[in-house]
Amino acid sequence: TQPEVCLRLEAGPHAAVHSPLAVQNGFLQMLVHGYTAEFFMSFLTNLGPFLEDEIIPEVIPMEIEVVDAKITLKDDSPQIYPTSPGPVPITLAVDHVLVKRRDDGVFYLTGQEMCFIL
Repeated sequence: TQPEVCLRLEAGPHAAVHSPLAVQNGFLQMLVHGYTAEFFMSFLTNLGPFLEDEIIPEVIPMEIEVVDAKITLKDDSPQIYPTSPGPVPITLAVDHVLVKRRDDGVFYLTGQEMCFIL
């Protein structure tokens, strides 16, 4: 199945229901459902310098919901011992997580609330 991505950016006076800063900077809502990907570790290592900027960005409050996603990380660094079988890929499976960025610029991760009875 194809992944679903829904994106909504709201700004102006009506965005005040989400946060005071959203009136000026906007509020981003995103839903990612059924996403699967494989990345090499070198991709993630080199992504940081690509995203860096000399200007401090404005904080945009946001809410990102990720449902049924799976990301596999493969280590493509040179092997130290040629006889070793190599590193095992790491798979991150996300059932349901909510990432919120508030006016303070901090990203908060929350999952589904569950009640465990022992």
